[in-house]
Amino acid sequence: MRDDSTVLDADCIDAATLEEVAGLELVAQGAVEGARIGRHRSFLSGLSTNFTHHRAYVPGDEIRHVDWRVYSRSERYFVRKYEAETNYEAYLLVDASASMTFAGSKGVSKLDYAKRLAATLAYRIVEDRDSAGLAIFDDELRGMVPPKGSKSLLVDLVRELNKAEHPPRTNTGHALAQIAGRMKNRGFVILISDLLTDEDEFLSGIHQLVCAGHNVIVFQVLDHDELTFPYDETTRFIGLESDDELATEPDRLRQQYLDALGALIDRYRIELGNVGVDHILVDSSEPVGSMLASYLSARSQARV
Repeated sequence: MRDDSTVLDADCIDAATLEEVAGLELVAQGAVEGARIGRHRSFLSGLSTNFTHHRAYVPGDEIRHVDWRVYSRSERYFVRKYEAETNYEAYLLVDASASMTFAGSKGVSKLDYAKRLAATLAYRIVEDRDSAGLAIFDDELRGMVPPKGSKSLLVDLVRELNKAEHPPRTNTGHALAQIAGRMKNRGFVILISDLLTDEDEFLSGIHQLVCAGHNVIVFQVLDHDELTFPYDETTRFIGLESDDELATEPDRLRQQYLDALGALIDRYRIELGNVGVDHILVDSSEPVGSMLASYLSARSQARV
């Protein structure tokens, strides 16, 4: 096995996790646009691959792509369109807001889990000869690592992840709009967040990316304690993104809390699914490798 120790950071990525996802691909479900030949669909003009359809000529199209046989029959200009294989660019968008620092009884914060997931995905993407980049956000985009197709990317990515600070506000929708404005080609946006943000703004940002033709995947990372509310004794709850505090008997609000959380998760699952976006609910107590291997396997099978 190749020695990748120069690009691994034990806090973000490890050999055992990489072994679990070895050989699994993050395959595009829609067309993407890349600079190299790869394994994903891309609609290009005039390449000698699989012809798909004609499109009417518009000013700016290259003359060499005109189908002169069609012109000889119809006296109208049409461009031949082909489906080619290409690589893609993927942006890993990591939420580093204060709510992501929560670590329950299992001891791993959501942010640490998100870092490990992002680094593992980046390694897997680059291993498949695609390109990965990173964007860290809270209420704004913060650290950025432009997409690269080499493993030197991982050094920059891990360094940027470890620099992440934790401002007390989240605006996921605004960050999605910002990243949409920076992506010139159709590719992947992979969001890793607890999605404890304004729901409508978040979904609006997703719609903007989808309408621009991007493949979008959302990993909603929640702590095991957030998902199960295991508290029994009088507990003081402190807001991580507000000054709110509440001391109460957990039994008084357990069912109300779980119902509200379930409704939020269901809304995300349904509305994201309606626009073709994968929504993966992640319990941060689950090992990154097994969770990711299960998802990538299911995604590949769904594409067959």
